[in-house]
Amino acid sequence: MASGFPYLLNINHKQSKKPPLRFRGDGTFRILQLSDIHLVDPEMDDDEDRSIPLLNEARTLEVLERSADLVQPDLAVLTGDVISGYWEEMTYGYLYKVIRKIVNVFETRGIPLAVTFGNHDSELNFHREIQMAMYLEYDKLYGTLNAKDMYGCGNCNLPILSRDGSDRKKFNLWLFDSGDYVRDENAKILEGYDYVHPDQIAWYEKTAAALRAENGGLPLPSIVFQHIPVQQEYDFIRTADAPIEGESGYTDSDGKFHYLVGAKSGRLREAPCPPAGNHREQFESWVRTGDVLAAFFGHDHVNDFVVEKDGILLVQTLCAGQWTYGKERGCRRIILHEDDPKHIETESIEILPD
Repeated sequence: MASGFPYLLNINHKQSKKPPLRFRGDGTFRILQLSDIHLVDPEMDDDEDRSIPLLNEARTLEVLERSADLVQPDLAVLTGDVISGYWEEMTYGYLYKVIRKIVNVFETRGIPLAVTFGNHDSELNFHREIQMAMYLEYDKLYGTLNAKDMYGCGNCNLPILSRDGSDRKKFNLWLFDSGDYVRDENAKILEGYDYVHPDQIAWYEKTAAALRAENGGLPLPSIVFQHIPVQQEYDFIRTADAPIEGESGYTDSDGKFHYLVGAKSGRLREAPCPPAGNHREQFESWVRTGDVLAAFFGHDHVNDFVVEKDGILLVQTLCAGQWTYGKERGCRRIILHEDDPKHIETESIEILPD
């Protein structure tokens, strides 16, 4: 299969005007978060036992389908590592096929969709902008290449309007591109995972100020979606040389015990992988601005916990894809309430194979 652009048949596709996101008549708005799908086309996987890649694809798509049918969302959000961009056999042709298979799950159900990128989506230089153009072929894709000229791709905010049919913004969703890896000026990887950059934070603060002004001087209640978690999650991890009775955690290869302390719910099954370099500025900006009530991450495939710091929920969601490590697969259901915006219902749902 060729690796060029002929497969981008509708790269200049112009979307029709979409209706705004809006609370249901009962005052709720339901979101399905799916992360780390890591889909691979079976043709790319040269495993001698052909049943393995075929089963991996079937089970991955099954997780997406069953999640969508179970949650019945008003919006599905994919929080990065949607495709396995590190796979050596990947081409733009395969990339297009894989994205279309994923989008088809939501298109056939008429479910609106939003996308943020992860560190693996463009690992072999499969440009995020081209991938976003592929997603934008779906008329119910909520998002853009970028809200303005800044680091990353797909940074945007999505207001949710009142159920009364007016144009009143009652809630807001932030989508950030948390990048891939820390690099030098020649794009050489230096160390660890990337982070949300200062120009993205400046855009967030400026946009949040405008939303505050529209909202009578009060912060517009918001939640965040991005792939790589903020550094502050590490504040809830404790390491010990011996097991701690009653604490949930895991043991690393060196025999150290790691525990999640003070969690509201969920389990720690691996070490969180936040940005390199102890970058804490993004979360500190949320605290100063006062609008963010919760942030939902992927990246750590088998963690599904909820912690709270400075009044903000930090939430990890299970991976959905079969071409990756770990045995737990699933999604997250989020329910927002127009009349009580601080009441954010969230549930980790594990999807077991039939």
